[in-house]
Parts: sequence; C-alpha cells; structure tokens
Amino acid sequence: MKNCMMLLFLIGLVWGQDSFTIKDKYPHLKLIEEWTFESMETITYAEEEESEVVFKDDMNTESLSFHRSGSLSFMALTNGMMKKGRGLWLVKDDLLKIVADSDTIHATYKINDDFLTITTSNEETDEFFGYKAIVRYKK
Repeated sequence: MKNCMMLLFLIGLVWGQDSFTIKDKYPHLKLIEEWTFESMETITYAEEEESEVVFKDDMNTESLSFHRSGSLSFMALTNGMMKKGRGLWLVKDDLLKIVADSDTIHATYKINDDFLTITTSNEETDEFFGYKAIVRYKK
C-alpha cells in the first residue's frame, strides 16, 4: 500500500510539472538588442477598412537599438530620406513608450523567437480616421 501511494505521488508530481511554467521576472530585457525592420502594416478604419503593407527594401529600412540604460538609437531610411536619432524607452507590462525627438509613441509589444512586433493604434477623431500600425522587426 505504501509503494502504491508513493507511485501515485511520483506520477502526480511528474504529470503536474507540465502545468507549471516559470515566467521571466524582467521580460522587457529581451528588448535590449538591435532590431531590423521587416514590415509595417497600417490598417485605417475609414468608411471601409483599408490596409497597406510596406516591406523592407532599398528605399525603406530601419534599425532600432534598445540599450540597457533606457536609451535607444535608430536609423531609418523612408522613401529614400535618411533619419538618425536617439530617444528613451520605458516599459510597463506589455506597454512600450518611446520618446524620440518631439514624438512620443505609446504601443504594445510582443517578442516571439527573433521577432519583435510593435503595435500602435489611435481612435477616430473629428479630423482623422482611427488606425492601427503593426511594425515587425527581426533580431
């Protein structure tokens, strides 16, 4: 009887191992890396929903580097126009705030394998349609 109870306890212990996962204490530290632009999808919520996708090419590329200090640096080539700069980044849960030049971006982010997805969205106003921008980067 004692062996049967021990066997059941061991089976329960091994089987229960699958239900426990260890979460990173500081998952935002995975951002600290240099990321290269892959694509951007912009969804505009007009009378009819419109979607536009831009892929990395010779005229559209970007690199974004998050530094441990909370600073970031970027280099962007958009339609042949080069822009370089520095800024700051902050994270709370899955919310990312980027302050660069005179722009402040509030977004959500997700890292899967070697890919970073940053999603921003704005509600419709009297002057502008609402939109969502989904930008994908690769390590």
